[in-house]
Amino acid sequence: MNQTLTITAITASGRAYDIDFPLHPESRSAAGVGALVTDLLDCLSRSLATRQDVSDGDVMQALAMTLAVRARMLGASPETTSGLVQELFQTAYAAARAATPYVSGRA
Repeated sequence: MNQTLTITAITASGRAYDIDFPLHPESRSAAGVGALVTDLLDCLSRSLATRQDVSDGDVMQALAMTLAVRARMLGASPETTSGLVQELFQTAYAAARAATPYVSGRA
């Protein structure tokens, strides 16, 4: 049975999502994946807090470019890498879409 990783994402407006991400069967470390997701989201939040000139589309484009660079660095065949990227994204996006939003209780 595959592991899942629950990430709670809270938007600037206070909307929260508990997202249960299925991990790839070959994931080595659920804790490592979770820490990387948290670090990447924190880095984005810090960077965007000081910028007024970046749209959500710009953020998505930058993330896609970053993913493409990391995928290229794997050294696997383009077909294998492209298939893995698409599989991982589709699985993660389906999990994110399935999460029901709620109002966060943070002050």
